[in-house]
Formats: sequence, structure tokens, C-alpha cells
Amino acid sequence: MHDIKHARESIAQKLLVTFLTLTGLLLVGRIYFFLDFLPTNFWGHNSVAEVFSVFLSAFRFDISVASGLIFFPAVGTLLLFPFSINNGRIWQNILTLFCQTMLYATLLSIVVSHYYYYYYNVHFNVFFWEFWENWENSKLVIWSVYDELPILEMTLTLLGLAVMIHYLSLILRLWLSSLLSKYYDRKIIWIMLPFLLLVGMRGTFDPLPLTMQRYREQVSAVAHLNSIHGNPYYELYFSWHDRRETSDTNAIKKMLKKATNEIPQWYELLANMDKRRGFKGTDESNYQLEYQLPDLSKKYLKQKPKHIVFIFMESQSAWLADYKDAQFQQSIRKNLNKLQKQGLSFTNYFAAGSGTISNIMRINLSIPVKRYFRLKNTAEIFKTFPDTFPRIMERQGYFPRYFYGGSLSWHRLYNILSNMGYQQVFGESAIKNVSKNRFGAHDGDLFEFVHQKLMQAKQPTFNFIMTLSNHPPYGVPESFISPITYENAPQKLKNKILDKDNFIERMRALAYADQALGDFMQKAQESPYFKETLFVLTADHSHDMNLKWEAEEYYQLKKIPLIFYSPNLLKITATTYENQGSHLDLPVTLLSLISANPAKIQSWGRSLFVAPSNKMLFSFHINCLDNVCRTKEQTFVLQKDQHLALCKETWCSEKSKQLSEIENAFWYSGYNYLFQYRIGGKAIPTFE
Repeated sequence: MHDIKHARESIAQKLLVTFLTLTGLLLVGRIYFFLDFLPTNFWGHNSVAEVFSVFLSAFRFDISVASGLIFFPAVGTLLLFPFSINNGRIWQNILTLFCQTMLYATLLSIVVSHYYYYYYNVHFNVFFWEFWENWENSKLVIWSVYDELPILEMTLTLLGLAVMIHYLSLILRLWLSSLLSKYYDRKIIWIMLPFLLLVGMRGTFDPLPLTMQRYREQVSAVAHLNSIHGNPYYELYFSWHDRRETSDTNAIKKMLKKATNEIPQWYELLANMDKRRGFKGTDESNYQLEYQLPDLSKKYLKQKPKHIVFIFMESQSAWLADYKDAQFQQSIRKNLNKLQKQGLSFTNYFAAGSGTISNIMRINLSIPVKRYFRLKNTAEIFKTFPDTFPRIMERQGYFPRYFYGGSLSWHRLYNILSNMGYQQVFGESAIKNVSKNRFGAHDGDLFEFVHQKLMQAKQPTFNFIMTLSNHPPYGVPESFISPITYENAPQKLKNKILDKDNFIERMRALAYADQALGDFMQKAQESPYFKETLFVLTADHSHDMNLKWEAEEYYQLKKIPLIFYSPNLLKITATTYENQGSHLDLPVTLLSLISANPAKIQSWGRSLFVAPSNKMLFSFHINCLDNVCRTKEQTFVLQKDQHLALCKETWCSEKSKQLSEIENAFWYSGYNYLFQYRIGGKAIPTFE
């Protein structure tokens, strides 16, 4: 009997020690995150009391996680604790292994979560799960992470936390040993324990449990405090929830079925916001948006281009142009700046999606779909879509082809592009007899390949070129020497640097990408096709480059370049446009420029050469209506200097509500188009 009591005491001790150590680890991880990513001006605008309040609120999530992990072993002890000593010892050994596994799993999750944020500037999201889908893709990411992250620092952090677990467990075990010796034989403790853990798992006395509360959007008006509020387990849970919600086509179709009455309202709201849009179709299953193209070709072009070269630059951020230091600009943007000054450029242009693949889809389809929806999973239905980017250009007389220096197996890229209508798709395997990095061919070799294809072209071509040298791990040619060092970087930029070595690697890649672009343009200028070619340059997305940014800089941070360049074809040059837009607008913008017979097309985009009747921006990172902008978490006022200020006035809140309604109409109408679109009265088959 004594041995059984002792065993129960030992089990209770293990569970309590594990519970307290788990909560302690999560607290330490949160404190470290808070300090490591602390904005420079944080304490000038926020109080200690507010920080304490957020930490106290966050503690509920830590208790919830710890309670959830301990619940099943506690219940198992109640239900399965044997009457025999031998089986009791087996159960103790199982519990010991379980508790140790949970502690070290939590330790690993804290470190991975911290450096995931360091690398992506976001907590665990749907892309974390995509990592496990394709091992070939995953290996590239692992190598990229290895080169990019401070591996030594991560290792030391892991070892430090492991030592902390060991000694914290010892201290807690000694303290609990005397405490539990007084209570272990009281059966009420074991009876009450499961109920206490259930309350802890729920985490709140509110009607909705923590798992049903999108907590980061509610806890504070301060972005940094929102970012510390979760913990790795809850971030993983919500990222998985987002993944299922945005990837499950059946769930989306059920949502649309329930929203039958709202669908016409979505389209009507969008049409009323821009009178150039109109309805087509008579029933809610066949609503589409049509856009009346403006007649701009005579105004802007001397003649229709024979070739269009569309350059989709990897991670090229518009904010780099804000640093006016002459040496800096000559080093990393000399050629891009030259094209921008001589062409037509747009200063308020944004990525429509979250990453490269997402924006390949959105720029080629002009279909808005909400947030993380994985369009690549529905690629088969794009076979019959009439207004994809390559099909639009093919109707204009251009032979559409795609060039990429990397593997076409990446995210099933070849299948996606072929289904969209690209007649030729060239990848890494087509670029022979050149040195390559871990992702594929260097930009210089890719551009040389494109140049040769343009020289050989006997018919008009539309050429979509996707670069990759400016992507981690930044495998530029070994012979290339970076002109930028930490010492000669602009002081304003130096103040933002968190990791000097990482900064230098990124600057080297930027400088190489710009040189490769410049070499290509020089060869083009010396070639017969140049005089008949329109060049269009933009980026897949922006990049914060692991620099320290303030919340008010977010609008500038997310901008990407958009440049139209052709000194021989364009009547108007060296002109800047301030109209807001995103990738969704680019096919329509290009078509309005080159089309001699403007027509209606099915598109959610607008020509950026024409000032809209309403100032609206819809992009992945930020949406705006007039001077009110919304991110996923907060509402801001866009100031004249293009910095953001938190929206606190009543009028601003009303405008934000209006923007929210337009947002929903915009994004969800895209879903409707994707899954209900009809051709000739026949439904397109969708993924089941």
C-alpha cells in the first residue's frame, strides 16, 4: 500500500513539475522574443503597465497549452493506474518519457518559432505546412535557412534552454516533494485534477474558448504586443486552421452556397465603386465582372510592340530607392534606377499575394482570392479560363513563353504554367553548360538564354522571365565582388541592421541582380529586337531584409517597383504615376497600353494609367480606401509622407468599416468566379 501511495506521489510530482516547467519555458521564450524584436521607440509610446497586461493575458495561453499536454496523462493515471506495483512502475516510466518529450518538444518549438519569425517576419503560417509537402523543395529551404540564420546562436539558445529545463525541474521537484507529501493520499486531488485541467485548457470564462478567439487581433493596439501574445502551439494551431480553411475547396463551395443572396451584392458593390465595371450574366451562379479597357495605345505608343519582355524580379523592394546615398544607389540599383528614370513608373504598387507562387497565380489570372488560398491546388480548372495573362497576350498576336532559372517541379510550376496557357516553359534544365547555385541558374545566365531566344524569334512573343539570384541563400557567382560593405552603407540604413553578415550577403545579391539586369539591357540595346520591344519590370514581392522596421513604415516597406520601358516605342517617358495598384492590375494595364481595339475583359484589375474614380488598393499585406488603410490586425491613416498612424477617430472607424465591406466583396467575389464560373452554360470541373 505504501508503495502505491509513493508511486502516486511520484506521478503527481512529475506532472506538476512538467506543468510548471512548460509554463516557465513559454514565459522565457516570450520575454526573449519581446526583447529581441523590440522596436527602437517602443518605450517612448507605451507603458510598463500595458506590457504587463499583455503578458498576463498571454499567460492564459501558456496555461491552456500546459493543461492540454498534461490532461491525458493525468486522466490516464486515474483510469489506468494499476493495482500491481510492477505495472505501476511501467506506467511511471511511460509518464517519465512522455513528460521529457513534451518539455524538449516545447523547447524546440520555442526556438523554431523565434527564428521562423526572424526569417519570415511572421509567426507560423500556412507556409510552414507547405514545407512538408515536397521534400525537394524542403531541402532547398533547409539550405537557405542554414545560410541565412545564425546557427551558432540557435544552438547556444537550445543548449541554454536545455540546461534551464534540467535545473528548473530539479528545483521544482525538491519544492514539490515536501508539499505533495502532505496531500498525496487525499483522493480529492486526483478527482479534481481533470476538471481543473479542463478549465485550464479552455483558458477563459468567456463564452468562447481561446481556440475560437483570434486573439492577436484583439489584445492591443500596439503591433509588437500583438506579436508576443501567442505561443508556438497556438500559432501552429491557427496556421493549420488557416491552411484547412483556405485550401479546402469543398468548404469554400459550401460557404458560397450559403452566401447565395450576398453574391450579387458583392458584384454590385464593386461595380458601383468603379463605373467602368459592369455585370454579365443573369443569375447569381454566373455573375462576372467585366472591365472596359481605355483606349491608350495611340496616346502612349508609336506602334504596337513586336515583343514584350516581362521581368518578374525576385524580392525587389521599392523602399531601396528611398536611400539617396549616391554610392549605395550606384551599387545596388544603378540599372533599375536608369530604367525607372527613362520609363513609366508607378510609386504605389504592391504584391497581390503573399509569396512568389501566390503572385504568379494572381498576376496571371487577375483573380482575387482571400489571403492564403492555395490557387495551385486548383490548377486544373485554369485549362479553360479564357482570360489568363498568356491567353490574353496570345489573342493580341503574341506567342506566350515562360523563363525560369530554377526547377519547374517546384510547386508543380510546369503544370500550373502549362494549364494557364504558356506555349513554351523553360526551366533550369534548358539552361546548359553554366555554373548554378542551389536553386538553379544565375540571373546572368538566365538573361543570356532569354537574349538568345529573342534573337532567334521569328514571330511576336510575350516573354515572362522570373529571376532567382536575389533569393536566399544568395548563390551569386563567386567571382562577383559586392561594392557594398557595412562601413559604406548609408547611416540611415545602418541604424536598421540586425545582422551585419546577413546584410552584406543580401546587398551582394541585390548588386549582382542589378548588374545581371544591366548586362541584359545592354545586350538588348545592341540587338535588332530592342527597337520593337516593350520591357515591363516588377517584383514578385517586397522584402524587409531582416532590418528593424517600425509599424508606421509598413506602407512603404511593402511597395514593389513597376516600370514600363521602351525608348523607341513609348511616346511618353520619364513619367511617374501615383495611382495605387497591385499585381491584379498589371495584365489590364499592359493590355490597355498595347490594344489598338479596346474591348471588355473579365478582370478584377484596373488600368493604372487612368486615375480611378475611387482610390482603392487591394493587396495581400495592406488594403486602402482613400487615406484609410487596413492590415490584417490594425487600421491606420495614411499620412502625406506615406507613414501610417493608428486610426482612432470616429470617422476613421466608419471608413474602416466601409473598407471592410468592400474587401469582403472583392476577395469573396474572386472565390465565386473561381468555383462558379461558366463557359457556354457549362460548368468548369473543379477539384473535389
